[in-house]
Amino acid sequence: MGNALTQKEQKVVAARAWRLFFDRREEGEETIAVREPRNVAVVLKPIEAQETLAQGAPAEDGSLDLIWMPPGANYPLNVEREAESWLDDAATALRRFPVRAGIRTVRVFWHDSRVLLYANPEQVNDAIDAIIRFTATERELSALDTAIAANWRVIDADAALTHDVARRDQSRQTHVNEMTERATRMQMSRLRVERALEQLDPRLVESSKRLYAELSLAAAQHDRLDLIDEPIQFAIDHYELANTRLIEARNASKDRAHALIGHGLEVVIVALLLAELIATVLAIRIGG
Repeated sequence: MGNALTQKEQKVVAARAWRLFFDRREEGEETIAVREPRNVAVVLKPIEAQETLAQGAPAEDGSLDLIWMPPGANYPLNVEREAESWLDDAATALRRFPVRAGIRTVRVFWHDSRVLLYANPEQVNDAIDAIIRFTATERELSALDTAIAANWRVIDADAALTHDVARRDQSRQTHVNEMTERATRMQMSRLRVERALEQLDPRLVESSKRLYAELSLAAAQHDRLDLIDEPIQFAIDHYELANTRLIEARNASKDRAHALIGHGLEVVIVALLLAELIATVLAIRIGG
């Protein structure tokens, strides 16, 4: 990744802040590329730490506000206490407490939209790299958690399609196709998260990889990934079976229609032969 701090800036001990925009490109602003779990361009926009600390509710535009506290930071006044209060304001019903992780002299307190970073100047760039990659993975994993929770209600409503398909159910084929695609995309997302957790990119710096691993451990990402494996596979199997039942019912309906047409043709042929026989008999009688 590029340097969030220049060598000159690394000597500053005042609190610093950035706003990170995910998947947005702006000319003249530093952009960091994230390759896993998705290709995402992250823009780092410097902002005033004091103004950031004065914010009330977190932003709702998907951005991530990050405040860096270098050793001995004392500006703005009471900055450390204000920063901790600012982080607490980011608590949500989903995440009441921040994800806490650290290596050596680096400490990170991460919420969905706010991050507090304690680190020496020479450690900031690698720490930000780890925070960005962790955020991208956490958001992907959280989206999967939400999607799976929402899926159960839909799967329950579609349970009968696995064994008792009526003619009227053929109108649900489009819905079943959509759910099959959704389950497949969830599986793809799960595999991308799994690869991101492995940190296989050889360009990653070791200190960034270690901090990322600590953040991931604190957020229980590996355990959560294991837990969503079976629900995703179940959804795929469920809609594969529903598709099979719909196809079987449709083919059976076609077979019945073809059989009825065949029987109808047989009746017509018999009727024609009978009419021909009657006409022949009548002709013989009249001729005799």
